[in-house]
Amino acid sequence: MVGARTNGAEGGSRRKIRTAIAIAQSELCAFDTRLHHFPGGIWRVPLDPPPAENGHWPSLASALAELAGVLGVNQGTLAVSLLPPFAEARRLELPPLRDDELQRVLARSASRYFVAVKGPPVVGASMAGRRVRSAPTPVIAAAASARLVGAIRSAAAQAGWTIDVIAPAEGAWAAAAMALWPSFGKHAACVLVAHDDRTDLLQIDDGRLVGVRRFRAGAADAEMIADVIAPSLSPVNRSAARVGMFGDPIQRRQLSEALAAHSIGVSIPAREWLTTAERPESLAAQFAGTEVGPVLRSEDRIAAERDQLQRVTWWIASAAAALFVLSAAIELWGVRHQLALVKAEREHIRPDIASTMVGRTTVDAAYRHLATLSVIERSSPHWSQVIGTLTDAVPDDAYLVALRTRDDSVIVDGLAERAKRVFDALEKADGLTGVRAAAPVRRELQEGGTDALEHFVIAARVQPVETPKRAVPASNTSVRRPQR
Repeated sequence: MVGARTNGAEGGSRRKIRTAIAIAQSELCAFDTRLHHFPGGIWRVPLDPPPAENGHWPSLASALAELAGVLGVNQGTLAVSLLPPFAEARRLELPPLRDDELQRVLARSASRYFVAVKGPPVVGASMAGRRVRSAPTPVIAAAASARLVGAIRSAAAQAGWTIDVIAPAEGAWAAAAMALWPSFGKHAACVLVAHDDRTDLLQIDDGRLVGVRRFRAGAADAEMIADVIAPSLSPVNRSAARVGMFGDPIQRRQLSEALAAHSIGVSIPAREWLTTAERPESLAAQFAGTEVGPVLRSEDRIAAERDQLQRVTWWIASAAAALFVLSAAIELWGVRHQLALVKAEREHIRPDIASTMVGRTTVDAAYRHLATLSVIERSSPHWSQVIGTLTDAVPDDAYLVALRTRDDSVIVDGLAERAKRVFDALEKADGLTGVRAAAPVRRELQEGGTDALEHFVIAARVQPVETPKRAVPASNTSVRRPQR
């Protein structure tokens, strides 16, 4: 059911049921799931008009106390629908404003927009369309006397009730229409509420109350009503318009016949709703608290909602900060965990890498030694060739006694009949340069009493011989760095 709602999850410490009531000039109607033994689940009690001189309403306090006794509760929550003339609702076009600014503008200008509200007002508004930049904002605004709202809250407190929401009956009627005709909640539709003294025309679009008009009772203003409904009619089938009507049966029948004369078909409630729908205050009670339209909010209520919103905001901010710190801690733990895994893997492969580096160092040292030897080999003389050259160059009557080398120099000692011929021969030999006498030539008597021979010491320098370069392995990083 719509009028009685359960707040809180099952298994909580206490289940709170919200009782819905509608307050009219002469009657209070209440709807609650615990009132199922009353006709239509609606409990009624007559009311005296509220006193004009003070902020107390004894008749209402007595009625609410009696309701608490019928329900058997000591403390309860109420959702209140105020019927005209206690509350007035109308569509307004206001400048683009924020919600808080809209509330203040309506409160300051209530006497301009709501002629039936006397004294300081309690106002509320709901959007009747989308906000468009630099364009007027359509709203459904409502107002009630602050003294009356205070009297209602005081009477509820005296009877042990807490008021959750107070709203004009037009919002409850719009919610009732969408329950009676479910297609009205998805498309644009019009709802006629027939009273014995007037007819209310409600316009619904996309599940929201977007228009409120008031006309005379019965068929007196049928033509004007048809003109208002006409824009929503189908150009092909005017009787297919989404138009519903509930309320006083006599007035409803008269208006329905008058609209039929203008080719406008009107839907009536289904049979299970027919009895309840004949009393608009019954539907206002049953669907009280459904915020399809505006809700009356006093300055104290706005301040309390603002404080609650701030507490919720701080709670969300604190939760977000805690989640941020928690996520940072988890991220830090993950990074450290990954670093530990990397360190463990490095420790695991360290012996293999060490042995590999030792092997590579040994190989590099060997290649460096080979390169050094190769350079030395290329730069050092080939003494076998030098000895062969000396042997070929020395004349037949001469012979060598000793051969000494130092770096690229060679010194030969020998005996010959004529040392000059040896000197000339060596000077002409290939591969020798800088041939000179390293010591004076001496004539020495040989053993056996033979003829004396000249003893010579000749020095020469060996010319370097060009040899083809050997290929150095690519892995020898000392000679040639490998391409990577």
